[in-house]
Formats: sequence, structure tokens, C-alpha cells
Amino acid sequence: MMNKYRQAIFEEFEAMMGGHFIPYHIAAFMMAILTTLIFSLIMTHATVFEGKIAVIDLDATNYSTSLVESLNTSSYVEITEVYHTPLPVDKLLEHDRNIGVLYIPKGLEKAISRSDLTFNIGYLADYSNLAQNGQALSNLQKIINEIAAQSSGTKIAISQGLAEDGAKAMLMPMHLVDRDLYNPTMSSTINICSAFIYFFSSILLGLTCLMLVGRLKVTNRWQNVLENDVTVLIARLIPYALIYTTAITLVTSAIVVFGQLRFSGNYFFHLPSIFMTAMAIGMMALIFSWTTNQPGEGGSRMILLVPPGFIMGGALMASGTLPDWVNTVKYCFPLTWEFEIWRDFAYRGIGLSSMIGTYGKFLMYLTVLGGILYILHYRAAQKDALIRQNTKIIEKDMNPES
Repeated sequence: MMNKYRQAIFEEFEAMMGGHFIPYHIAAFMMAILTTLIFSLIMTHATVFEGKIAVIDLDATNYSTSLVESLNTSSYVEITEVYHTPLPVDKLLEHDRNIGVLYIPKGLEKAISRSDLTFNIGYLADYSNLAQNGQALSNLQKIINEIAAQSSGTKIAISQGLAEDGAKAMLMPMHLVDRDLYNPTMSSTINICSAFIYFFSSILLGLTCLMLVGRLKVTNRWQNVLENDVTVLIARLIPYALIYTTAITLVTSAIVVFGQLRFSGNYFFHLPSIFMTAMAIGMMALIFSWTTNQPGEGGSRMILLVPPGFIMGGALMASGTLPDWVNTVKYCFPLTWEFEIWRDFAYRGIGLSSMIGTYGKFLMYLTVLGGILYILHYRAAQKDALIRQNTKIIEKDMNPES
């Protein structure tokens, strides 16, 4: 019996290292090392150290200007834009441009000069991601409270004749009133459920496409692939992309209809992005698995395909926690594009005209992937043609009569 156990164990080690099955001994170490490396780099500080906030300052006075400057110079808050006219909040939040909008109503300085008891400043927080506004809002509240406390202290000084009358304009305590946009009930279905629908669907699609090159080589169809144009190979991804799009649309529509998921925009305008994401995942899978000879070899490279886009795409982790270089590199991964487009259509209800630029960039990304595949295909076809030519020469030398 012990020999049977020993034989079974050694057979699995042989399968693991024989090249005909997923090389788990490599994949396991890659997973642990890359996960540690990625998270140690992109999550150096586990806080939103520069929460990007836009300001609509309708007061447009010296006091409101100094208030905005005080906020911008404080830690953990970055004022990216300041407007003095009313604007649609969605425009300032689209494409993850900002995580919130600070609204300063008209009459701030006058209210202070009249020594009114309270003056409310509004903060409109984008909660399309549950994680991104908690720290920023907390910091804003602290800063506003500090300014209010300083104002109250100076008022006492004025009452005692220790300050000039004109200083009263800078004394009024302020209150920050926040409003949660897009997910006011903090529903986990809106964020977590939709994120995992795309994640697990992409994992399955990625595994399938990563095994495609190995399958073609094992079934002796690779020669035919090299003899045809690279677009013929890319066309093999279309059935998987159609099924991916249909499956996600089916389950998403069900939870939207039953009121468990917010979708403010037009879903038909969102549909192309799902198909494009599937094609991008498939094309990237072909690139990653180009050198594989067995289906199992490709499956082991999943960690490089889907998880990075899920981690850095802002599905569950706030983009504000990521350094600037990560917010640039993340667009190398297909799922990042889909999560950004999803938030714009589903939560913010942005129209197609505002999404044309994003779709254009996504098409450029697909073009780059297609260009890489073209280069790989061309080089492989040239190498294969040279090998076949040399083989014919060798055969001719060995059989001069033929």
C-alpha cells in the first residue's frame, strides 16, 4: 500500500514538472512573490495621501480663496480644479477625474461679516468605490473643524478688544455637510457584486485563452495558424468574447431589473466595452502564452493577466491609494479599462458623447495589442518558413535522385 501512495505522489511531481500540466511549482512561487512585490509597491501608504478634489466656489471672495488655499496646502488633500460658476457634478467626477467636489455657496464672506451662527459648506463624495472617500472626507472635516476652532478663539479675542474689528470677517466657524453620490446606502451589491462578476468571468475567459496556443500546437493546427494572417488567429477569440458579453449582460440585467444594482446610463452604449474587454483579455493571453507548447503551461500565467487589472482598476481598492506611476501602468491591463467605463456608465450615468474619448483610447490599446501579436506572428512565421526550407534542403541532399 505504501508503494501505491509513493507512486501516486511521484506521478504528480512528474506531471507537474513534465511540461504537460500546469507547472504549479513555478506558479505557486510566482503568485507569492509577485503578490508581495505588487502590494508592497502600490500600497506603500495605506491611505489616500492625495485625494483629488474639485471645488465649485460660488462665493469667489478673498475669504473663500484663502480657504481653498488652506485646504490645498494641507496633508492628504489635493485641489485639482476651481470653478466660480455652477457645473454638473458628474462632469467633474467622470473618468475618475476626482473623488469628490467641494461646494462653497455664495455669501460665505457676507455671512461671516454678519457674525451668523453657522455656514454650511457642501462636499459631494463619489462613492462608486466605497473605499476612496472615507479618508479624504475625514481629513476635510478635520481641516474645517480646525479653521472653525481658530475662528472661535479669535472671536473671544475680539470681544476683549484684542483684535481689530475688520478681522471679524475671518472668524466664522464652518460646518462640512457631505452627500454620498451614486451609492448612498453603501450597498455591497453595487460595488462588490459587480466587481466580482467581471473578475471571475475574466478569470475563466483568461484561462481558456491562455491555453489556446498550447492547444493549437498539441492538435497540430499551429502550422495552419502561421500560414494564415494574424487576424485569422485573433478571429478565434470572437466566440469567447460573444459568450463573455452575453453571460455578463444576462446576470447584470437580472440584478438591475430586481433593483439590486444601479445602472444610470444606457446599457447599449456600455455593451461594446464588454466585448472589447473580452477581446483585449484574449489578445493579451495570446501574447503571454505565445511560447507555450502545452495548454497547461499557458494556464500558469494567469497571475499576469487578470488580477493586476482587478487590483489596480479601482473595483474594490480606491485609485487614490495608488502612486501616480501605478495609475499610468494600470492601463496596460484590460480589466482596468472595463471597471473605469463601468463606473462612468453605471454609476455616473455619463452619455456616449462624453465616452467617445475613452472608447478611442481603448481602441488604441487594442491596436497596440494587435501590433504586438502581428510582430510575434510574423517572426514565428519567418522562423517556421526558414526551418521548412532547411528541412527541404537536407531532404534533397539525402535523396539526390528525388
